[in-house]
Amino acid sequence: MDLLESLADDDSAVVLLNDAVLFALKEDKVERLKMVCSDVYAMKDDLQGRGIKPAYGVEEIDYPRLVELIMEDFQQTITV
Repeated sequence: MDLLESLADDDSAVVLLNDAVLFALKEDKVERLKMVCSDVYAMKDDLQGRGIKPAYGVEEIDYPRLVELIMEDFQQTITV
């Protein structure tokens, strides 16, 4: 989380992939992410594969939407 805080700005978003979708379970974790980034997304397939319903404030997305976010909505990606 410290690395994310040092790299993010007001126009940043975070996409939770694979096991990172576990962050979407707890509202306190989501609130901390939203303090750092404007939007929090989680991959629908990864949520479903783990039987997880995301907490309020997490937008479920599919792969086409992920590509759209990377290619059109944001200017850079940072993989951690």
